[in-house]
Amino acid sequence: MTLAVGVDVGGTKIAAALVDVSSGRVTDARRIPTDAARGSAAVLEDCVALASSLAAGRSVVAVGLAVCELVGPDGRVRSAQTVDWRDVDLVGAFAGIAARVRVESDVRAAALAEARFGAGAGKRDFIYVSVGTGVSHCLMVDGAPRLGVRGAAIGTGAPLVEQWSGGLALARLSGHPSAEDALSDPAAAAVVEDAARHLGLSFAMLVNALDPGAIVVGGGLGLDDRYRALAVTTMREAIYDAHARELPVVPAALGADAATIGAALTAVAEP
Repeated sequence: MTLAVGVDVGGTKIAAALVDVSSGRVTDARRIPTDAARGSAAVLEDCVALASSLAAGRSVVAVGLAVCELVGPDGRVRSAQTVDWRDVDLVGAFAGIAARVRVESDVRAAALAEARFGAGAGKRDFIYVSVGTGVSHCLMVDGAPRLGVRGAAIGTGAPLVEQWSGGLALARLSGHPSAEDALSDPAAAAVVEDAARHLGLSFAMLVNALDPGAIVVGGGLGLDDRYRALAVTTMREAIYDAHARELPVVPAALGADAATIGAALTAVAEP
């Protein structure tokens, strides 16, 4: 058993797990609110504390940090939508826990986990889409994520569809405290359907441009069967190639653990 720690920093929660990277099995896990309004330093302190608690008394070979930001091919954070770590030595912050530390975009980490142990296993070419607080995607080809020249090949739609279809947008547009409240309120049905329509059109644009073999959908909203089904109905009608309209669209098999498992896998992968 080879153990690594994966830490996933999202818009609403920080999830950390001790992962057997040979099997993808989570052997221990922690989860706390991100509460990014406290400041980026406080969020990083929480991440290090979670990783330290999971690694304590164990032989951990690596720590992987998955963040909901743009991450360049050099592992440097390049945006500050949720936490501003653009000029922070993230590798150094975790260096006392394991000799090997890597930083990756959360959607690429989750896509890697699904390719290795989840719904993308055995698929040569698929797109992983994370629909949670925000919306992002990653093209996987032969088990490897496409980064793009700058590491920015994760933005979904133009303008970004998360403005209508992500969790924050769905809550805001429906006047509810959370996206989950909006999904459960019949009075918000029109807002939910419009958000799903925008999402489905973005799925179709990805299919039209990239012609994948399948789409794997994760994230809290992406794992909601009704929301995902509404989006897929719109997607199929908007796909240009008739042969591609029935491509498989499946929920992420690793669920909420995908990004933490993927962060751990990224940390032990060859550069």
